[in-house]
Formats: sequence, structure tokens, C-alpha cells
Amino acid sequence: MVVFEAYKAARRAVIEQCSEFVSTSHSFTHDLALCAVQMYGMVESASIVPDRPLASLAAGLPHFAAGWARCWGRDVFISLRGLFLTTGNFVAAREHILAFASTLKHGLIPNLLDSGKTPRYNSRDSPWWMIQNIQDYTKMCPNGLAILQDSVKRRFPANDEWVPWDDVKAFAYSSTVAEIIQEILQRHASGIEFREYNAGPNLDMDMKDEGFNQKIWVDWATGIIYGGNRYNCGTWQDKMGSSDKAGNKGLPATPRDGAPIEITGLLKSTLTWLDKLSGEGKFPFKGVKATVNGQEKMVTYKEWSDLLQKSFEKCYWVPEDPSEDAQYDVNPSMIHRRGIYKDVYGTPKDREWSDYQFRSNFPLSMIVAPELFTPEKAMVALRQADKHLRGPLGMRTLDPADQQYRGDYDNANDGHDM
Repeated sequence: MVVFEAYKAARRAVIEQCSEFVSTSHSFTHDLALCAVQMYGMVESASIVPDRPLASLAAGLPHFAAGWARCWGRDVFISLRGLFLTTGNFVAAREHILAFASTLKHGLIPNLLDSGKTPRYNSRDSPWWMIQNIQDYTKMCPNGLAILQDSVKRRFPANDEWVPWDDVKAFAYSSTVAEIIQEILQRHASGIEFREYNAGPNLDMDMKDEGFNQKIWVDWATGIIYGGNRYNCGTWQDKMGSSDKAGNKGLPATPRDGAPIEITGLLKSTLTWLDKLSGEGKFPFKGVKATVNGQEKMVTYKEWSDLLQKSFEKCYWVPEDPSEDAQYDVNPSMIHRRGIYKDVYGTPKDREWSDYQFRSNFPLSMIVAPELFTPEKAMVALRQADKHLRGPLGMRTLDPADQQYRGDYDNANDGHDM
């Protein structure tokens, strides 16, 4: 009885400190809000900054609870809106945004933060999730736009040189959050190419040597960002093969090299937002410098956004009616389900079939950039997802009709099934 009453009191205290949306809602919303308490806390081995203890958000429990494995850029910013912004914990949201912004390097934020001491830069989607959360913060937090003027000391020198966190060159200059956002856009517009620091088995014992090479670029004919290769996995579907017996060691199950649909959606959301802010005089930049058809020019946020708007469905939509194939960039011989959006656009030809896999990533783009989608096509794809991808507890990550689909996954099963 004592324990139960203490639990109820603690639960009530949490809910009372949450946002009005949470505190006045029903018990299911309260249960979800308690996840923010479970996932967030002070862990001595996993601060979000290297020089003092600061509470951090766990990527998952229990396996990602402490040490270098606790705090991941991608996982933080996929979940930050729900765990912090919706619950009203704007202080924690701001601390995480500033901590990761401080570590920007190569135009990316870390996948593995490791308190900013030895961060790892192998995640192509993380910076876009971070910017989306900054956008959400500005809209949901009182006086949220002020975060754009917040200044952060930069973990690494401007030339991307790797230095220890306590080196004299570390944290030697500062940038505002607005400048961080602009740097992400400009670095992508200019093209990003580097080899991971400390590449080799000490960094990743399963990855092939080519997997440590990172390359990201923009196709200025469409405005779409491409990146990755067969041997690395730069989005959230990042299971790396580790079995010599199955022949998949060093081969990601879903490399998603090319242009993953959610990155395109997050980019469009960012450009639309910045174009509006810039037009209102609330963002100090207007666009990026890019080399287009051999000529260096200024590409405004609106021009880039319009390119994506024009090309999106032509590149990603797989029409229901084969007679419409000529209107879209599709290879009919690769299509095994119609009325869907491709999961990736531009996978190299030796694995072109990956483009046409029906996965549950396209609704992410619908949420952040609904303007990209023709409503009628969107409803067709959503009905397909409801029929083929929705399960009893959530969404499947792959169409059960796909030859690669395996309904049961056992991490301990070192069999011959690649």
C-alpha cells in the first residue's frame, strides 16, 4: 500500500509538471508522457557535454542506457518532439539541441555522441531531424525563435580537423544556431566527402573498409540529396551484417544509399520554413551557393524548395496504372507493388530493386512536408500501408510480399540466411 501510494504521488507530480495538453488529457496520454521520465535522466557516464554532468536522453532501454551507447543524434531528434516538446520540457529540449549543434562537423551531427568526446559521424539523416526539431521548438516553445540567436562553442575547428575534446583548438570559436542550420545546408549544397576518423575495426569491427567513406551530394536537376554506398547505412534502418556464415558481414541489410524519402521530406520542410523566416527578416540568410551546370550561383531556399516540389512525385511515385509509367521515373520490370511511394530514389543499378521496396518511411515525409504529395495519391499509398504494413502493434518495416521479408528476427541465430 505504501509503495502504491508513493507511485501514485510520483506519477501525479510528473503529470502536473507537464504541458497543459498532457496534464488535462486522458490516462493513455499520461502513460506516454511518463516515457519522457524513463528515457531522460542524469547518467554520469553519458552527459551530453564532455566537461560537466548534464542529463541525457537514452536511445533505448535497457541496451542503450549508459556510456557511449546511450545518446544518439538520430534517436534523440526523432523522439525529442514527443518526449520533450509535447510534454513541455523545453529546457531539456534546448540543452540537447545546443549540445548536438556544438558538435557539428562535416555538415553532420554525430550518430553516437559519446558526451562529445569521440563522436562518430556516419548518419546522413541526423542533421535533418535536428533542424526539424529546431523548427518545432520555435513553434511550440514560448519565445522559441530566440534559440536561433543562441550561441554554441564549436567542438571542432572550422576546417574539420579532429582534435581531442580538451585540446586548445576545441571549443575555440562559436556559432549561433541560425549559423549552424545554414552551415548544414551549405555543406550539403557544396557536397560532403570524408573518411571517418579512426576508421577500421577499432571503430566498427563488422564494417568493410569502403563503409567508412562518407559522401553526400545534391542533384541540382531535382534538388534531391543523395548519399551513402553499399557498405554503410546512414539512416535509422542501420543494421549491419555481422555473419561470415551467412555471407553478410560488412553488408548492411538496408544501406538505403541514394535518396531516402524521409530525408527528402525533411529537407523540403526545412527549406519551406527558412524561406518564410527569411522573408520575414527572422533568419539572416536567403539561400546557398551551389555549382549548377558548371556555374556557381546563389540558390534561394524557395528555388531549392520549388525544385523538390516539381520533381518529388515524378521521382518517387509508382503509379497504380501501368499506362501512366511514362509520366514517372520508374522501371516497370522492377515494380512488384503499385500505388506506392518508393522508399529510396536513385539506388545504384545493381540494386535498383531497393527503390521499389514498400516500407513505412514515406508517412514521415507526409507529416513534415504534406505539400509534396497529391492528396489522391497519398490516400492510395496510405491504404496500401494500412493493408500491407500495419501490424497488431505497429508498422512493419517491409512489405511481407517482399522476398527479403522475414517476419521473425533472432539476433542470436547465426544461420545461413543472408
